[in-house]
Parts: sequence; structure tokens; C-alpha cells
Amino acid sequence: MVEAKSRKAFYFTAFIIPCLVLYLIFFITPFFRGVGISLTNWDGLTPKTPIILEKNEFESKILYSGKINQKERNYIQSIYEYDSTDNSYKRKSVGGSTRRKLERIVGKTGYAPERNKFVGLENYKKIFTGKIDKDFYPHINRIEKFTESSELPRLIQKKDFQNEILKGIAKDSSDYEILTEAYKFDEKTNAYKLEPSYDEFVLTGFLWDLPGIGASISESEVDSLIRSLKTFGLKQNAYDIHSVAIDFANENGLSDKDKTEVIELSNEILKVSNIKKVLAKNWIVTQRNMGVIGFTMFFAVFSVIGINVLAFGLALALDTGIRGQKILRTIFFLPNVLSMIIVALIWSMLFVQLLPAITGIEKWISDSNKTPWLLVLVAVWQGCGYYMIVYLAGLQNIPTEVIEAAKIDGATGWQRFRYITLPLMIPSLTISLFLTIANALKSFDLIYAMIGPTGYATGTVPFVLDIYFDAFSLKQAGLATAKAMVLFVVIVIVTGIQLYVMKRKEVEA
Repeated sequence: MVEAKSRKAFYFTAFIIPCLVLYLIFFITPFFRGVGISLTNWDGLTPKTPIILEKNEFESKILYSGKINQKERNYIQSIYEYDSTDNSYKRKSVGGSTRRKLERIVGKTGYAPERNKFVGLENYKKIFTGKIDKDFYPHINRIEKFTESSELPRLIQKKDFQNEILKGIAKDSSDYEILTEAYKFDEKTNAYKLEPSYDEFVLTGFLWDLPGIGASISESEVDSLIRSLKTFGLKQNAYDIHSVAIDFANENGLSDKDKTEVIELSNEILKVSNIKKVLAKNWIVTQRNMGVIGFTMFFAVFSVIGINVLAFGLALALDTGIRGQKILRTIFFLPNVLSMIIVALIWSMLFVQLLPAITGIEKWISDSNKTPWLLVLVAVWQGCGYYMIVYLAGLQNIPTEVIEAAKIDGATGWQRFRYITLPLMIPSLTISLFLTIANALKSFDLIYAMIGPTGYATGTVPFVLDIYFDAFSLKQAGLATAKAMVLFVVIVIVTGIQLYVMKRKEVEA
């Protein structure tokens, strides 16, 4: 008995205590450190104690603040040196216990740098009240496909012209008439083509053939005329645009014929400008953007379902004893062996180069309607092989005699699956669901490699990637840490509920 107790004490000392120490160092301590950072406006760079501070500010706020004793004041003076060249105090390089002691003493004075101040729950309030960047929560994006300053497009795809431009215009309106007169459907290109009479390049082309170009009339004068005509055309000011045309003709001594053509050009530019105004007003596309929260939920739900359903299906297929199952296992598991970055690059090339060439559809990875589903597809393709092995192991642990007994009793294939296979697979389902949910909520490398910062425009930035951009691009480490704390709590709650439900199912089974 004594020997057994001594053995337990030995095992506890040798194995449990080192684990607890490591857990304390690498989890508990960083966690509480993170909680502290989340309550500040830290930018990730600014230290708690100033590296350099102007003399008057240093002495009034720190050295002679009246909140530290002489011993502490002497300690600060031993670390900070006065530099008379720029009238400032500069801190020596410190670390470890010296830095912590200095932070404690400076903290007693109440001094805090502008980008490392305690703000309490302000970061959390921003997150939960929606007072945060617009890309965080689901919203509507307004995309201007055309602006008044742009040149009129010579071709507009049929679906864009009909579904994005004409869709919201009444057929009996002047805007509808203006656009349909300017653009005619071309069967050869399957697009709406701009009539030559409205093409600015065609309209202004004759100016370069005027007598005196390059001699009495410089090219810059012609360019200036074209810019002026376009400017006044957008203002729809007929008097001013005619005046510009007449002044140009008179100043350069144009013939009556050329003068008439220049004035006529001003009238045509007015028409073109009117088309621009109509097009700019009506070619505005609204797109639903899931935001960080929406996409994270979308990606988690569909990737978890896709991975587990496909993995379970593959495991069931391979458990039937089909020929070449060892080779098939290797093939299905191979994507999991590849680095996530390599997987992202392979699929990016497929979406950017191969699929557009095959289908004729240019936008795949940059389309807000397609991109979220494509990311789910890649995640499922890469992850299902691993969980296939988990499910296959679970299937092979089901006693064959139970299956055989069910067959003898006349149970159909579906009944055997429903009442025997599925209940006995709940432990495998539990671990697979736990891992896939946690991994989906923490997804980073795949999406970062395929999308990067452009994902905000298409609503394909997950929670972890948003935290990364906040911390390292926007220099908002305090806010980023607060988001990380929220994500941690969400993962704990979701996985806790999932484990509770699945464990109950195991008991019932």
C-alpha cells in the first residue's frame, strides 16, 4: 500500500507537475497578459515607459510628480540620461527585472504614453456596439462601375447592361431612351456596342487633321480644347461649351467649314456627357458583404459540414473492401500532407488562369458571390483526407458480429447504418466535429495566401485574419487582442456545447 502511494506521488511529481508548470507558462500567463492588453489602446510598439521624453514633461509628469519617493526617483535617474542637445531625457536599454521594476515605478506616477493607455472596456464596447470598422459586421457595398470622369466604354457585356444598368430604369423614361440609342446589341460579341457617333475618340479625331496643327496650332492647344469641352459638357452648360469652341476657331483663324465642325463637335460632346451622367447615375451595383463575422460563421458552418460529410462518405466507401483501397486512401489523404500555402498557390493558379481560360468567366477569386464558396471548396478538399482516416478507424472498430447478426435478423442496409453504424461512430464524430469547428474558427493561412487584404472587398476575411490586420497593419494591438479574447470565448462555448451534446449521444447510444 505504501509502495503504491509512493509510486503515485512519484508519477505526479515526474509528469503532472512539469505539465502544470508548462501550462502555466505557455497558456495561463499569456492569457492574462492578453486580457491586460485588451484593456488598452496599445499600438503594439509603444513601451509603457518612454524611450525619449522632453525635459519639462519628464520632470513634471514622472520625476517630480509627487507620487514616488526619493529612492524610486534615484532609480529612474539611473536609467534615464539628460541630453542637453535636444533638451530631453533618454532611456538606456533595459530588460527583464529592470524593465518590470521601471514600469512599476513609472506606473505609480500615473504617466502613460498616448498609444499605451488603459481604456478599460472601450475595445469590447466597440466590438459589441458596432462602433468599429464597417467591414467587421455584415453590410451592403455600393460599387460605382462608372463615373462621369471615365471614357464611355465601347463594349458593355449583355448581362451587365441588362441586369445592372437597365434593370432599375423605366422603359418610358428619357434615361432609358438615351442609353438604348447610344448602345446597340452586337450578336457577334454578345455585348452592347457604343455607336460611333457617340465615341469621343471618333468625334475628336478630325481636330488633329485641321490645317496648322503642329505649326500655328500646337498639340497642347488641341488637348486643352478637348479637356475644356468635356469639362463644360459634364456641367451641361451649352453657352460655355459653345463659347470655348467659337474662341478656339476665332483665335486660330479656322475656315468657316472647320469653325462649323468645331461648334458641332461641342454639341456632340454635350450629348456624350449626358450619356455619361445617365450611365454614372444608373451603373451602381449594390453587393451584400458578409463582413468578418458573417464570413467566419459561413466558412465554419459549410466547411465543417463539407469536410465531415465527405470524409464520412469516403470512409464508408473504403470500408466496403473495394479494390485498390490502399491506393485510394493515399490519394485522398495526400492533400492533407501538403503545406496549406502550397495548396493555396495551386488553387489560386487554377482560379486565376485555368478556369477563366476554360469557362470564359474572368472573375472567380475576386467575385463576392463565388469567392466564399471557392474557399470552402479548397478547405474541404484539403481537410477531408485526415478525417477520413479518423472515421475509417472508427468503422473498423465496429464488431463484425453485430453487423452479421443484424443481417441475419433481416435488417436492411439503411437500418444497419441508422441503428448500428451511426451510434457506434459517435465517438469518432465527436472528435472530428470538435477539431473541424475549432480549426474553421481559427482559419488563417489558407485564406491569407489566397485572398490577402483584398478580402475585405469581397467579404472573405475571417476573424483571425482580421485580428492579424488590426495588430500588424493598423497598429491596433489592444483592439486586436480584445477580438482575440472574444474569439477564444466563442470557441470555448461552441466546442463546449458540441462536446456536451455529443457525449450525451454517446451515453444514449
